[in-house]
Amino acid sequence: MSDRLTQLQVCLDQLIEQFNATINYVNVNSVPALLDDGDPKSIINLASLAPAPQQPNQQQQQQQQQQQQQQQQQHQNQQQNQNQQENQPQAKSKSASQPPEEDPAKKEEEFENTLNELSTDLILKSRQINMLIDSLPGIGSTPEYQLNLISKLNKELQEVEQERIEKIKEKDELLKKVEGLIETLAVGISNNKI
Repeated sequence: MSDRLTQLQVCLDQLIEQFNATINYVNVNSVPALLDDGDPKSIINLASLAPAPQQPNQQQQQQQQQQQQQQQQQHQNQQQNQNQQENQPQAKSKSASQPPEEDPAKKEEEFENTLNELSTDLILKSRQINMLIDSLPGIGSTPEYQLNLISKLNKELQEVEQERIEKIKEKDELLKKVEGLIETLAVGISNNKI
């Protein structure tokens, strides 16, 4: 488990990613709307509805494509009129086999539901970040209190360090005694064999 600051950084990164995903979702899936509802002829709204500038070649290509599409539509309309007059039952079966278009009300409801879920996720992540911030030490205490606490902890640390040094000395003394006993025992065993 990581410390609180690392957890806080991870949560902030996740929150930024969630903001980015939410804005991207709204940008891609929302219905276009006027920027200034009060005046549909405002410069902002006119600019938002204006077509993107195109190069002269692109304009010529676009005009050619439109002409071709119009010609194709006229040709298809003529063929459809002839086919409808000849085969009315076949036309009904063709229209029945085409998939129905998505209902705008259903699409809007789905958009709202997803937007509510994304908003809830953002709120939960924000609360988690607030909880982590509240759990950080020193939040809500004065600088004087923090300095007193640091000096108190420093004194405790010095006392513990002194105890550690004493225990190391005691360990060294006991180690020398044990080495002496082992040496005495080894000399005694070797003298008995001789």
